[in-house]
Amino acid sequence: MATGKSQFIGAAGQFYLSYGLAVREINASLTLDNAPSVDVLASSPDGRHSLSFQVKTSRNAYRRNRYGSEGYEWDVGASVIGKYRGSFWYAFVDLKEHDKGWNPRVFFVPSRWVAEFVKPDWSRFMYLLPITAQDLTLERWDLVKAYFAGDKVASDWANDWPEDKLIKWKATS
Repeated sequence: MATGKSQFIGAAGQFYLSYGLAVREINASLTLDNAPSVDVLASSPDGRHSLSFQVKTSRNAYRRNRYGSEGYEWDVGASVIGKYRGSFWYAFVDLKEHDKGWNPRVFFVPSRWVAEFVKPDWSRFMYLLPITAQDLTLERWDLVKAYFAGDKVASDWANDWPEDKLIKWKATS
């Protein structure tokens, strides 16, 4: 992966998420670019619950000061604007590249957070996850498992907007 080509970085994130789901006994299937907005489809072992994941991957997502906030940032594209539902989540993978190799981490983010953050008048469509929301998202495999178990806590999380932890922009038109 030393070449830095984006398709390899992106593929690494998709495979890493699939691996994480599989070792937790969750069925995972890569769409391999056959679905425009979904990279990984996941379902509970009994097939009763499913999640669609859009995976966005960065070599190093940490930003010390972006828009006046500390956090993590990924390119997302314009198609995210206004597009959300409780069973559609983002898996933001930070490969955390450093001189000794890689130390990947996954941030699970409800699609609502992304859909309401990114604005159509931006020249580049990026999502900034504030460091204040790290506890809600970083390695929250427990929420994925809870969703597949039908736990209301996970569905509430996927539809919530924690005002005290997120940044919300007003459209500038």
